[in-house]
Amino acid sequence: AVVSTQSTGRCSDCFGGTSNQPLHTNDYTNIKISHVEGIKDHFLSVSWDDGHSGIVPISETGAYGNGYKRTPSSRYYDLSLRKNAVQTFWDTPTNEVIKRFEYSDVADDSDKLKEFLAHFMQYGLAFLFNTPQEPDDLLKILYNLKITPYWDNMFGILSKVSFQRDPTNQAFNNQRLAAHTDMPYYTQTPSAYFFHCVANELDGGESFWSDTFSAVKHIRDTEPDKYDLLTTILVPFRQYPKEWHMAGRYPTVELMGDDIYRVRDCCFVIDTYQFLRDYDAETRERWWQAYRTLRLLMEDPARTVQQKLGAGDLVLIDNWRVQHGRNAFSVGGAGGRRAMEVAYIEWSHVQNRLLKME
Repeated sequence: AVVSTQSTGRCSDCFGGTSNQPLHTNDYTNIKISHVEGIKDHFLSVSWDDGHSGIVPISETGAYGNGYKRTPSSRYYDLSLRKNAVQTFWDTPTNEVIKRFEYSDVADDSDKLKEFLAHFMQYGLAFLFNTPQEPDDLLKILYNLKITPYWDNMFGILSKVSFQRDPTNQAFNNQRLAAHTDMPYYTQTPSAYFFHCVANELDGGESFWSDTFSAVKHIRDTEPDKYDLLTTILVPFRQYPKEWHMAGRYPTVELMGDDIYRVRDCCFVIDTYQFLRDYDAETRERWWQAYRTLRLLMEDPARTVQQKLGAGDLVLIDNWRVQHGRNAFSVGGAGGRRAMEVAYIEWSHVQNRLLKME
């Protein structure tokens, strides 16, 4: 058999034991095994005909755990890669979808933290309760959970969402906020979205969430022509408050192979003028019909999780999958406030926290 010491075997001269990476880029494809010494723990001891010797991993622990660390389960690995086969699409909220995790349990126990993150990746959202609830505590929470670094953006590393009289974004008024995903105009939209309630004392303002993957699958199964439009037509988005101006063109539904991978949908930043310039009337009409079908599903109360968050509640949302919104709330009454904080983490850094074994 021909075995590459670079890509398969771990020769001490050719493979970094601490980096877990090959040290050279030489072509070893013509080097052959000359001797097999036997199995030790999770490795096969071998010698090659060029005089080198080393080990070949024969188990996941040998391949990814250096032979002594626990390795992540295949379920965790598949969830972290967003494989539809291990995700649970939901068209009605169940007790399992809205399962709540105690913050102290998750913060103090690495295995329980991984259960929390795996739940988030499986269902697209996960709830924590009894978190610290003072202003700016969200970043401290993420630091304590070792889910960093934070994802910076035009709203800042920590975005504070409360009522403003003349808002620069719909999130800062008190009207109903339609279901949407955040920042679809970004080249790489934020993925893991942490929504932390500091105070929610006003009437109304219930939050709600809907699973776009379930809706998209329904359209794919029942109206494939509309599904094709949602996966191929590039929708222009544009956000231009006074301080900045950002734009992009992307399909509503992005695929990874046959898997539904990411949805971009924020109806109040669709650039309708640019859409007129980009497509003919017939194409636009067909896309709007497909989009309307998606929106009706997303706004269907029967398909929606709705909760009024209380101080100390935190929701982790898959912004590539689960849309979020808010009911209208009162302002101007005596006392009371509604104060939320938002932070984003790149998906790969959440994946790291799930797969890394202590």
